Formats: sequence, structure tokens, C-alpha cells
Amino acid sequence: MNKRILKTVKISIPAVLLMVLSGCLKTHDGFIDFTQTSDFVILTGSGLGNFKASNILVNTSSPDTIRNTITVDLASKDNSNGAVTVTIGVDAAVINSYNSANGTNFQPFPANAYTLKDSKLTIPAGQHYASTTLEIYQNKLDPTISYMIPISITDGGGKQLSSNQNTIYYNVIGNPLAGLYTWNFTRYNGDTTVAPNGSSFTGATASPVPTGPTTLILPDSYLQTFVDASAGVELDFTNNNGVFSNFTVKFDANTTAGLAAGGFTVATAPILLSYQISGNAANHYAGTTFRYYFVLINSSGGTRTLVDKIVKQ
Repeated sequence: MNKRILKTVKISIPAVLLMVLSGCLKTHDGFIDFTQTSDFVILTGSGLGNFKASNILVNTSSPDTIRNTITVDLASKDNSNGAVTVTIGVDAAVINSYNSANGTNFQPFPANAYTLKDSKLTIPAGQHYASTTLEIYQNKLDPTISYMIPISITDGGGKQLSSNQNTIYYNVIGNPLAGLYTWNFTRYNGDTTVAPNGSSFTGATASPVPTGPTTLILPDSYLQTFVDASAGVELDFTNNNGVFSNFTVKFDANTTAGLAAGGFTVATAPILLSYQISGNAANHYAGTTFRYYFVLINSSGGTRTLVDKIVKQ
């Protein structure tokens, strides 16, 4: 009788990563010779392939601090390593290289807009990672400027570095129409023939959140209250050397998902009732105005007509 014996070999995630990073290993008769490999250190979420994932959405009118966790991983052939101290830091040279290669105009973060809590991370003996925090002070940034703060491994603590996982490209996308706006909001519990609801207001302020160089999330108080704090109406436009055109509005994916989860029905999708572009780049287009509205049916069957008007300060 023939018997088939299945042998299972357990390989840890760091070991698998090591195999990918180090290339071909010497093998014979199914044996992998790990003694011919070297240990690597990498940054989780690093590399140009993670550029979009490293984008930071900021609200420059908010005093809240954004905290990003930075993790150094040790890809090792075993767990018997001694402690490894890895040095990281802001790599300003990467910004110029990226701009030259991609035709972009990212600027360095202002010195008062961030804090890297630790520049030296020690991975304890027998372990594979260590972490620190990058704090972003969003109200120190200009929403019209695109920023980058590349965090790179500058010293691997005696371990090798990979060719493409040494730098996290944290970035903020600026938008020429971003900034502080005066905001009027009107809510009708029905159509516009009824009196406005008591939650309506005038003279508030808001900062539309840039999600790209020609996209912004415009505010709406009803969405922020009943759907999600980050929900809003997405404004898209074309920017031809400072000449803006082709303005459209819609619900972004996050808001659409939130409406569905909350049992809302969209009776009238967002409509841009009117807009006026005022000023120029020098005064950040002060006076620019957008007025938009939409109609929702809530989970109880109630009609909610929402009208917003924002004017750039």
C-alpha cells in the first residue's frame, strides 16, 4: 500500500517577507538555506505604491492634532536577534526628487506643523517591530498648498535596507479654492414652502476639505449631524492655469455609504444652484460663492430639503 505523507513547514510572516526582499535562496532537495540570507528593516506602508494611502486629509480650521503611527519592521530569518536600533527622520531631498519625476509642486511641511516623537526606534531582542508617532498640527497648514513630509530610514542599525520600502510619503493635497468660508445653512422638514427648521443658521464658518487639487468636500450640517462628521457634498472642477470651469457636485463615496447605512433615500441628488468665482490667487479667491441643495427621505419617511451657501473669506 502506498502512503503519501504531507509535510507542512511553518514560515513566519517576517521570514516570508525576507524571502521576497532577498531574492533567490540556495536550495537543494527541498531545503531552504536561510543562512545565506540577510536581515532587512522596512517601514510599514512605505514606498511609492502606497503614496495615495499616505495622503492626509486635513481641516486647516481645526485645532485637533492628527496622529500617524510609524512602524519599523525587521524581516529576519529567525527570532534570536539582539535588539536593533533603527534611525528615521524627515528626508527633505525626497520632495525634490518626487517633484522632478512627477511634475508636481509639493512643499516641505512648516517646522511648526509637525512633531516626530522619536527618531530612534529600538526593536527588542526576539521581536520584529517598533513604533512611534508623527503628529500633524493641521491648523498650521495653508489649505491651498500641497505638502509632503517623507519619513525615511536613515540608519538600519546594522541591517540591510530594501530598495523601495525605506520611505513613507506622507502628503497633503492643496486646492486653490480651499480655505475658510462663511456658511449659511437652511433645513426644511418638507419642501421649501414650509418654514425653515430651527437648526438652520447663518454666519457660521467652515473649511471645505480638499480631497484632490480640483475636488473639495463642501459642508452640510444635516449630513454632518445625522450621517457622519466627515460627510458632505463633493465639488469637482477643472483648473486650467487658474481659470476654473466645469463645476459639478455630487455625494462622495463616504457620504453615499453613510446615507445607505442610515436608511436614507436620495430624492434629489446634489444640485449646484449657483456659483461665482471672485478674486485671484493672490487673495485666495476671496468672495467666491457656492450655493447648493439636495433632498433626502429619512428612515421614517420624512422629507428633508437642505440648502447651503458658502462664501470664501
